[in-house]
Amino acid sequence: MRAFVLPVSLGLCLACGQKLDHPELAPGCDPAVMRCTVSMMPATGSPGGNGEGGAGSGDEVAAFTGDILAFNDDYFDRGSTFTGMAQVSATGQSGARVSASYDGKSFQLDSVLKDAANWFFTVPDGGSGMIPTLMPLDTRATTAAMLSVGVANGSVVDGIFLASSGTERALDRAQIVLRVVDEKRRSVTGVTGKLTAEVTSYRAAGSWVGVSNQNATDDSGMLFFGNVPAGTALSPVTVNLTGAVTASVEVTIVAGAISVVTAVVSP
Repeated sequence: MRAFVLPVSLGLCLACGQKLDHPELAPGCDPAVMRCTVSMMPATGSPGGNGEGGAGSGDEVAAFTGDILAFNDDYFDRGSTFTGMAQVSATGQSGARVSASYDGKSFQLDSVLKDAANWFFTVPDGGSGMIPTLMPLDTRATTAAMLSVGVANGSVVDGIFLASSGTERALDRAQIVLRVVDEKRRSVTGVTGKLTAEVTSYRAAGSWVGVSNQNATDDSGMLFFGNVPAGTALSPVTVNLTGAVTASVEVTIVAGAISVVTAVVSP
């Protein structure tokens, strides 16, 4: 099996180990009726991958204007415009970070590296109730473009901890929410994720449960890793997926932030 780039806005493929059953479409954000933003994840470290999934555009850069969505639920893909202040950064040339201020309406970010998965880091000002959020977005557009990044609600993230483990969110650790779908944006059930974390949870029946009650994704395709060991610099970790698929996902994390990722898998 091989990993390849999908010509869709959702994301890029991860190599898979067996045929998938196809449940209904993931109950994700419908851009026709609500504000949405969808992260993307290139195939990386997947058995049989051809290494093309993360291909970028060398050192080519572009300018982007954008806004910030305040995610309003634990699907982390929909919301309303965030009206607070924030700092937004992305990867520029030679791996350097470029940043800009968000004034409650928009930001202008220059010299952003064109890449299949450029990790945007949104840090809201204190007192907003929102927490720093990392998302990979496709920046390979040939011209300057408008984009939306997201920022997660701290109380929603704390609710996942409460529902699934009773453990509290550690401010000096990282959090990861991962959604697994196929190339037609259908949730993939029966996927187990492996990563060193204090808490591993799966979405189930509209809530979240720990691995003692469920050890694979339901028809939402969502899993959560809580209190992942992390440093103060952006760094990658690898989430290994088994069960209905066999693949791996490289996720960028940093202490105090949540990383929001959609992984697209294909047989």
